[in-house]
Amino acid sequence: MEVKNYSVTFGNRQISANLNMSFSTDKMNIVMGANGAGKSTLLDFVAGVGPKGAIGVKVGIPSYKKIAYQLQQVHFFPTLTVAQTVEFYSKLTTKPRMKMYENAQTVKGNLLDPIWNIKMGQLSGGERQIVLTYGQCLLDKEVYIFDEPTSGVDETNAPLVLSMINDLVVNDHKIVIMTSHHSEQLKQFNLNLIAL
Repeated sequence: MEVKNYSVTFGNRQISANLNMSFSTDKMNIVMGANGAGKSTLLDFVAGVGPKGAIGVKVGIPSYKKIAYQLQQVHFFPTLTVAQTVEFYSKLTTKPRMKMYENAQTVKGNLLDPIWNIKMGQLSGGERQIVLTYGQCLLDKEVYIFDEPTSGVDETNAPLVLSMINDLVVNDHKIVIMTSHHSEQLKQFNLNLIAL
C-alpha cells in the first residue's frame, strides 16, 4: 500500500509537497509530525473522506468500505452503556472479529470491566476513547486508521490500548495506520515511521 506524489495546499499555504510513503503490512504505521503538519489530513486522504486541497496517487489502498477509521472526535450514543456500545459495534459488520469478541472477557478485565455498565455519556474522554477504539478493533476490515487513539487515555491504560491495536497487525495481519503522541510507549512495538 502506497501514496505517491502526495501534496496538500490550504489556500496559499503549502503543507506538504510531492511526498511518497509506503505502509507496512507487518508493522504499525505511525504518522509523525508537528501540529499543523497535516497528519489528520493524510489519514482522511487514505480513508477516502477528502479533504479538499490534498492530491496524490493511491496504490493498493482499498475502498473506504474496507477501512475502519477512528477520528479524534467520534460521535457516540451517550445513553448506551459500554456493554451496549460494544454489542452495537459487533453488529456493524457481517463478520466481526469473533476471536476478539469471544475473548472480550480478557479485554474487559483489563480495560472495560470497571465501566462495563456505565453509560457512555457519563465516561471521561479517555474512557470513551478506550471503548471506541475497542469497538473499531471488533470490525473486520482490511485497513484500520486511528487518529490519536490514546488521546486522553491515562498512562496506565494507554499501553493496553496500543497493544490491542498492535494485535490487529501481529495476530490478524491487518494494516494499521495511526497518529500518536505517545512515542515512548510505542517503542515496544515494531513500527514503520512516516514523517511529515
